[in-house]
Amino acid sequence: MFVDGHLQKIERIERQRAKLDPVADYELWYFASLMNGMHAINAALHALGATVAEDCFAHNVPVYVRAGAERGTWEAVIRPFGDLEHVEGADIIAIIPDALAPARAALLELEDVRDAGLRGDLEITAELASKIEAAYGVCLTNARDVIAKASGVAGP
Repeated sequence: MFVDGHLQKIERIERQRAKLDPVADYELWYFASLMNGMHAINAALHALGATVAEDCFAHNVPVYVRAGAERGTWEAVIRPFGDLEHVEGADIIAIIPDALAPARAALLELEDVRDAGLRGDLEITAELASKIEAAYGVCLTNARDVIAKASGVAGP
């Protein structure tokens, strides 16, 4: 995706996320938070030139999917880093600039509760939602600041 595409998705998803109750609608609210955090980091990485912004969609990095030659078809391609799906792993960590360290750390906080909160027995509480909301805010704010500094474009 391109920076503007990520930012537009953040706006659309945030409008829906804001309607959800963080505890009663935890799974949807959590995934919206996680997805928007990743969109914000991807937009900032593109704005910095650390990753490639293009019409390819991450499948299993470095495998991306892009529109095929014929309408309605898709093809898998091996690409340099474009959109990322996660912010962990030595190869990913190596391309995330220090300017995005707060966003990366915040997104890792969200990732830390993913499995226990969705597949395990983590109690979904207002305190947990508050922790996620705080990390989400750090992620979006840091990405917004990086995008603004890198390109003058308003961030997420």
